[in-house]
Amino acid sequence: MQRANVINGGSGLPMWRLRLALGVAVLAGLLLIGKLFYVQVMQNSFLGGKAQVAHTLERAITAPRGTIKDRNGTTLAANRNLDRLYADPSNIADDEAGEIAAQLAGILKMPAAELEAKLRQDGQWVSLATRLTPQQSEAVRALDIYGLGLEPLPARVYPNGSLASHVLGFANFDNQGTYGIEGKYNAFLQGQPGTIRAEQDNSGNWLAIARQQIVPPESGADVQLTIDSTIQYYAEDELARTVKEQRAKGGTIIVMRPETGEVLAMASAPSYEPEKFNEQQDASRFVNPAISQLYEPGSTFKIITMATGLAEGVITPDTRINDRGYVNVDGFTVHNWDGRAHPNESMTEVLMNSANVGASYVSTKVGKDAFYRRLRDFGFGSPTGVDLQGETEGMLVLPSSPNWSPINLYTNGYGQGIGVTPLQLITAEAAVANGGLLMRPYVVSKVVRDGQVVRENKPTVVRRVLKPEVAATLKGMMQTVVEEGEYQVARLDGYTIGGKTGTSSIPSKTGGYDPKLTIASFVGYSPVKNPKFIVLVKIDQPRKSPWGSEVAAPAFKNLARRLYAYMNIPPDKRATSGTQTP
Repeated sequence: MQRANVINGGSGLPMWRLRLALGVAVLAGLLLIGKLFYVQVMQNSFLGGKAQVAHTLERAITAPRGTIKDRNGTTLAANRNLDRLYADPSNIADDEAGEIAAQLAGILKMPAAELEAKLRQDGQWVSLATRLTPQQSEAVRALDIYGLGLEPLPARVYPNGSLASHVLGFANFDNQGTYGIEGKYNAFLQGQPGTIRAEQDNSGNWLAIARQQIVPPESGADVQLTIDSTIQYYAEDELARTVKEQRAKGGTIIVMRPETGEVLAMASAPSYEPEKFNEQQDASRFVNPAISQLYEPGSTFKIITMATGLAEGVITPDTRINDRGYVNVDGFTVHNWDGRAHPNESMTEVLMNSANVGASYVSTKVGKDAFYRRLRDFGFGSPTGVDLQGETEGMLVLPSSPNWSPINLYTNGYGQGIGVTPLQLITAEAAVANGGLLMRPYVVSKVVRDGQVVRENKPTVVRRVLKPEVAATLKGMMQTVVEEGEYQVARLDGYTIGGKTGTSSIPSKTGGYDPKLTIASFVGYSPVKNPKFIVLVKIDQPRKSPWGSEVAAPAFKNLARRLYAYMNIPPDKRATSGTQTP
């Protein structure tokens, strides 16, 4: 008995309990060792990857867009860095979100509720606003709020405000081009974004001392236009003056080189500022009327009708008709615009008098098959193929259509019942000025990346639409219209000009034509023998006067004066001061 007491000692524990405790301790140790082995060896890659993700920040680096320049190297679209304001919601207490949102709302001009909702989001990063002005960025920095940050981003700028806005289009806040050149050439301009991988702290902030992996972005290619910014300014200035003077709804002026198809200017009103696209309430302002807005060309189309008659050999400039001032067709009556008769009228006089009856005579003499075949050759009813986003094909009802009737052949002859875009019309009539060759219009001359030309547009002949001698005959007729016609307001002393006015009606929503609204237009080129430019002036719904001769022709004359001086075009005829209409 005494021996047993000594063995148990002072522990008071039986031997089996001691052995049990020892076994549990050993088992726990083995389990812990096994867990450590599983975590550190078996799960090393998996858990290491999760830790890496948790502490690694990866963001895209926006690539700077390529610049857009005019034909002379003047910058029309470029980039600058503007800040993006972001927040780490995990570092902003719920009871502080409302107060912070209220402070930011006044700086950013944004609803406080919208900002507060973003500050209460889950996660460690949320964008609050982009393209802060330098003043806004400075005001945010002055707040010195933990959990807010500023990140510089490239933003699109347009140094000349609204100049050539419909040609340029714009780049949105996601750096994507929309409308115009920005949209059409977006794949070239936008470049390739880069990436940055860096370690971050628990607040989502970059650790500057940690290792970073950066794949730099590739800048977009530069685009050079055929547009001349000086001529573009002249066109926009004359358009704005005419629209204001006439209290018109808007209008379009296009200037083109007939021999190449290069667009030197393309102006439309009303316009917008590309850099402030987000402030524009009317999205229709972004659409380029010069390539997308259809209208009935009216008497400017008589040039094309006369071209079909000359080309088919059914008339000459001296072919004469007895124009009674009207003609009856299938229950319809075609009138001259002024209702006047023109006995023994020549084809040149048809253009000079802008006689609807005479134009209808030509189209019916040509016949429906040849007439519409010729119109298709001139490009009507099809897109011109200009390198701009949003071009429409126009409207040409052919004899094969169930909507066509014989009256169409008469009315189409003087530009009614056919829908064209301004670019379609000037492109077709430039073919006459260019000796019968129809050129594809274009606004981009080349695309350059890292000093290498990756795309180049050159003058492209679409087809020959008139023999050179036929074009020369028609050019002579058009010169006579300007110099000897009833309306000579487009004449300029010392220069030969070929052209034609137009006053077209506007279809009414209730059917027929609106008796009070017109489109006043003029197409002219100069010098006649070797044209350096062709201009289309189109004024929508002028209020002061409805006539192309009183609205569009004077605008052409004012613009032509500036073009002669700027393009250094010398006079090509003897001056006749005192004999022209001022």
